[in-house]
Amino acid sequence: MSSPARIPTGVEGLDAMSEGGFIRGDMHLIAGAPGTGKTILAATFAYNAVTVLHERVVYATFEESTEYMERNMKKLGIDLAAAEKTGNLKVIDLDALKGKELESNISLLISAVKETKSTILIIDSLTALLLATESKFELRAFMKSVYKTLKGAEVTTIMTISQTPGAGFGIEGFVADSVTLLENVVDKDQFKTRMMILKMRGTENSKRYHTVTFLPRMTVSKY
Repeated sequence: MSSPARIPTGVEGLDAMSEGGFIRGDMHLIAGAPGTGKTILAATFAYNAVTVLHERVVYATFEESTEYMERNMKKLGIDLAAAEKTGNLKVIDLDALKGKELESNISLLISAVKETKSTILIIDSLTALLLATESKFELRAFMKSVYKTLKGAEVTTIMTISQTPGAGFGIEGFVADSVTLLENVVDKDQFKTRMMILKMRGTENSKRYHTVTFLPRMTVSKY
């Protein structure tokens, strides 16, 4: 059996943990508490995909305005505004759609993917999107529908989600093809960020924690 096609993340050290990156066409979840670097990882992936791999990407931000996110990412060398000018990146600010029907949000995203002929969709964050669900049944049905739709379209999807330290995952963790966890910890009187790939279907991935640094660029190394 041939190995699945993968998309390198652009994060030094991360691809070595996952046999070369995220599997193309799968749904990948990036989980962690606020301030752990979920958006940085998603933005790094998008920027690398556009500028190095020449992929087309739709980046949907729910929690930050486009201007605010682009300004913060530029400080880390991730110039999303410049990437947009290439025509291969489309950033969508969905703040105005908070509280509206899930179908409206998903229809807009899928339309954007089709219109731009994108191969990658990033949703930052899934937490904000799921606030519209009113029950666990609706949440389960929604996640299964999104998974089936995006897999059918062969779109590689990256979703960030807020995760309380020590808490388990809901249906989103079971549906996703991979789950990468980011955590902030105190180690020997130092505040550090660490990462672990909790699961990645079809991959012999690292099963240990790795240290994450963000300057001058995001890097993953041995913990």
